[in-house]
Amino acid sequence: MNFFIDWLEIEQDFGIDIPNEVLLSIFDFGLVGIHLDTGEMQSGIKTGTYHHKGSYCDEVSLKISGSVIRMAGNPSRWGRVENVFGFDTVDSCVSCFNSILSSLKLPIFTRCTEIFYRQGEDGSKVSKFSNGAIIKRLDITTNKAVGKGNERTFLKALSQMRYRNSIGRLHTNGCTTDWLSEKGNANLIYPSCYIKHEEMQVHSYDKIKRKFGEESQEFRYYKNVYEYCKENGVVRFEQKLKSRYLQRENLCYWGISDFSKLETIHQGFIDMYKKLNVSEIKLETIAEQLVSNGVVDSLRKANTSAFYAMRWSSGEDLSNLSSATFKRHRANLRKIGIDIATPCDIEKFQAVRVISCENIIVRPFKAPDFYQFPSNAPQLRFVV
Repeated sequence: MNFFIDWLEIEQDFGIDIPNEVLLSIFDFGLVGIHLDTGEMQSGIKTGTYHHKGSYCDEVSLKISGSVIRMAGNPSRWGRVENVFGFDTVDSCVSCFNSILSSLKLPIFTRCTEIFYRQGEDGSKVSKFSNGAIIKRLDITTNKAVGKGNERTFLKALSQMRYRNSIGRLHTNGCTTDWLSEKGNANLIYPSCYIKHEEMQVHSYDKIKRKFGEESQEFRYYKNVYEYCKENGVVRFEQKLKSRYLQRENLCYWGISDFSKLETIHQGFIDMYKKLNVSEIKLETIAEQLVSNGVVDSLRKANTSAFYAMRWSSGEDLSNLSSATFKRHRANLRKIGIDIATPCDIEKFQAVRVISCENIIVRPFKAPDFYQFPSNAPQLRFVV
């Protein structure tokens, strides 16, 4: 597989309400529905969302409605401090979830063996259902190494491309590019690409440090993985496959669906960068050029001249400036090739100047020798 799974949301109707004594051992409260027309009480209890926490700042969520159990979380992160690499099959992810359900004395998810069809009450819409676990969301992801310091340039270049008729958008922090429709949503697939070590810094770095301590084995390991990602310039390609898409592509039935299709789906997303001639481009603004060329001795003076250059480039008439002011700023700007006394040629004018350009090489990202991969094997602890 050229990807691994970063999130799974799955549910199953077990046909029998979950016993109250089991619910009481997990949830603090639940709701019982009443038919407003008849006053008849519905069978089964509907719970809120329970966040089941693991040992390493990891958690999964559980929600139960009568006989239906829904579970969501990152199985590749469960029982671990990080998820740079994870499970690469749906079976492994469900196995991880089932071990959690079993520990809570809840029924485990089972494979679908048959797909059924039913018609809506109005007789018009036909829907499909099955006798096993149904996948509601699946996130697939791949790491690539673009070299330390090249990540933001790479993401900026990607943001200029379309994917599945969606428009690329570079986030204001420069650390993430995602793709949304012209209406600004993502109903079927939400694709994104982000800098992995920046994401690790924001979401877990301080949590792991506070929980285990700076000198702990857990934090030292986490920091080593973080530094390794940073040194290699790791970016992560990620696609959140939503329920509607999974249904449409028949990828929602655990046990029946052919998940080998995921590889083709994800490879098409990753291969976007191959259409780019991605370069590390260093730019210098007008103000920076004025300072670096020794035209002025402070950035404040440079910003003032740059301000008039931008007004000139937008077609504004600068004749209302005093003669002394105009001559001073014209003299400054002419030294870097801008003459505000002549009409601006928009096609030739550049507010920034390229000062160097180097090709970015995109490579597969391989785990370091010290990396600890996820496992569904029971973790044994020896007590003396």
